[in-house]
Amino acid sequence: MILRTELRRSIAPWAGLAVLVVALGFLFLLSGPWWKAPADWTSQTTTAALWVRFLLVFLWPIVVGAGTIQGIRDSRSGMTELLATTSRPPWHRAAMLAAAVGGLSAFGYLLVFAAGMVEVVAHGGFVSAAFVPIVLVGVLAVVAGAWLGLAVGRLLPHPLTAPAAAVLSLVLMVLLWSALDPETWTSSVIGSPRIGLLGPAIAQPHGTMVTTATAVDLGQAVWFTGLALTAFLLLAATSARGRLLGLLPVAVAVAVALPLLPSSADAGLSPDDSAARRVCDGPVCVAKLHEASLPLLASVGRDVLRQLEKIPGAPTRVDESTAAVGFALPEPRDPGAVLVDYQSEPQLLDASGDELRRVLLAGAGTPSCLPRNAGELGDTAARTVSASWFTGELRPLPRGLGATVEPGGVIDTAWRAFRQLPAAEQQRRIAALRQYYLRCPDGDPLAVLVPGLTR
Repeated sequence: MILRTELRRSIAPWAGLAVLVVALGFLFLLSGPWWKAPADWTSQTTTAALWVRFLLVFLWPIVVGAGTIQGIRDSRSGMTELLATTSRPPWHRAAMLAAAVGGLSAFGYLLVFAAGMVEVVAHGGFVSAAFVPIVLVGVLAVVAGAWLGLAVGRLLPHPLTAPAAAVLSLVLMVLLWSALDPETWTSSVIGSPRIGLLGPAIAQPHGTMVTTATAVDLGQAVWFTGLALTAFLLLAATSARGRLLGLLPVAVAVAVALPLLPSSADAGLSPDDSAARRVCDGPVCVAKLHEASLPLLASVGRDVLRQLEKIPGAPTRVDESTAAVGFALPEPRDPGAVLVDYQSEPQLLDASGDELRRVLLAGAGTPSCLPRNAGELGDTAARTVSASWFTGELRPLPRGLGATVEPGGVIDTAWRAFRQLPAAEQQRRIAALRQYYLRCPDGDPLAVLVPGLTR
């Protein structure tokens, strides 16, 4: 009965609704990175959970602001003094209010993830239980934010407190989140990704087969539990001594959580074993997430391995790359395997056998040395010519992975010059190109095949 009254009189329903509407607005009205490779949020439930956690950069300030408004309303309306005349202890009154505001805020957050789960199922994505820790820590963070807002509003009942709390929370969230990227200036100012992981939002995922590391889940769970306890004790305290004692849980939580959290941003995410588990057909393997692609890849992959036997040190297997690599970094490579990257190049899932074959043969079975967000004509030409050497016909790589072959253009000219070489020399240069892509030294890969070509 008391809880029902708090739900009706408080801002709790509006807090939950604000979380739901703002989050769904971001996800469905904006063409953000959550709709694109390599981390499409509809691909699997864990990726959806990661993107919903990412949105806490914007949702957490809303929750804190809503809680602050409710705390101010109670203090300025005299509700606190009125309830103090009843027989209910202060902690019980605080518990009912905290349960209402924190509970419905968390419910709004859960509805956002539920919408993501529906999207995953509707798009035929991969469903597993790996999302559970991500969502639970997110719920804990939302509850802690709501309770923190209630405590701030109760302690500082000024009309400007709520907007100030929301704005300061947003600034803090952006700083902590950006500190997880080692290339930002905030990472050097804050000094350690551990500090950044004290925020509820996590780094933008760079793949569909990653999840939060266990150390992150444990450390953040400890931290947000301590923050929530401190916020509740401050909300329920009736004396200065009680408020000082209320700071103890958050101090203990910081001391315990910081050593648990990983010291590098890369260690914050780990492979999602349920999605990345290998499914093989002989020497050809894919991740469980892309098991439907195995029949075609197995057929094409065996043919690719046979063709690569022409060069020394040829790979002996075809494998899917499951590493989550940022756009500014080159793809991983393995001298013993031809790697296919369905995460960064999802168009390969719909490619024909011939298109897939040319992609696997490009670079003599090796990935480019360029970052994923870069492209150079020399690199494209070298990869197109090398793939065409194996197939015996000059054809461009599939759309999005190469350039068109224009008569008299760089690729066409390089192909003609390369084909004029003796067969043994062609084979030697293809082998040299493979070594180039395995080592990634400075230089132009096209110069390995056709030195001195004017472009």
